[in-house]
Amino acid sequence: MPSLKSTFLRIAEILSFESDDLKLQQALSSPEMDWDNFVKVGSSHLLLPAIYNRLKTKQLLDILPEELAAYLEEINNLNLDRSKQILKEVVFISQLFSKHKINHVFVKGAAMLASGLYKSLSERMVGDIDILVQDNQIDKAFELLKNEGYNKLFKFNYEVKNYRHYPRQVSENRLAAVELHTGLLIFQHRKLINLEHMLQSKQLVNGISIPNNYYFNLHNILSWQINDHGYFYNRISLKNSYDSLVLGLYKDEKLLESLLSNKITAGYITLNATLFKEYQHLPLKRKFKFKQSNYLYSIQHQRYGKLDYNFRYAYINAKERVVTFATNKSYRSHILKNKFFNRKKN
Repeated sequence: MPSLKSTFLRIAEILSFESDDLKLQQALSSPEMDWDNFVKVGSSHLLLPAIYNRLKTKQLLDILPEELAAYLEEINNLNLDRSKQILKEVVFISQLFSKHKINHVFVKGAAMLASGLYKSLSERMVGDIDILVQDNQIDKAFELLKNEGYNKLFKFNYEVKNYRHYPRQVSENRLAAVELHTGLLIFQHRKLINLEHMLQSKQLVNGISIPNNYYFNLHNILSWQINDHGYFYNRISLKNSYDSLVLGLYKDEKLLESLLSNKITAGYITLNATLFKEYQHLPLKRKFKFKQSNYLYSIQHQRYGKLDYNFRYAYINAKERVVTFATNKSYRSHILKNKFFNRKKN
């Protein structure tokens, strides 16, 4: 039975801009190709539309089982409609903020859609519209959106300290929720991105403010490595990996050199080098060889990989809860009132 490792390698080869397409064709044509696992991994990494588009570009769609090709085409078409609608909402918010002189920059998926880097808007799946707003203007921006119908809020059950974005704002008449950010990384690592310079150095694409290439790449990496704990889990997000490829990270030697000097960003590139040909020429430090070996072993041996992930998840979840309980009075009251005392009554 093929391992999870072979599935990751096939998906990476499909996404890659430097893969050997003849070898990829042979691998996909193999009777050992695990299509069920292929769909499962592609779906969990929010990549099915990107996979469809890359296979189409490589002229390899006809190799897929007929039902799978039809399924991917349907997913792609649905996401194309969704992405077009979200981009219209991005344009609306961009014009609204520009009119009221709100210093802002779209980030993450919304910025990727606005970047113009895709052959088709369907390639990128987007959830919320994330926007970094100048700190002293965020209240004004928040109220502007409320007045435009984004008045349904998703709040926490307790007061959150040092959080990086305001409550999600939802409009009944629009598709995507909006998150206004005053920060992009968890509080302890917030200084790794110079937000003031990120706003100052933004670029305009069709009138929409998005980060310049340096901050685009840096935020894409750090949001996974830090906010989603990718560095601690020693795991890859293929969605972020594909964003890096689309943003041309592998072609920016100066930026790569800078990223390899920091252990968190170097860890990202190190793991991507296990799957993507684009990074395999880079001189990687010996201390990262263990991270590579551990990652490859975890996707080669799924039982070990699951145990390893669950252990790390339990550790970091418990740690975050203990720290929050000790430092946040509002959270402490919420836990004692709704978890501890309610349980005692039952």
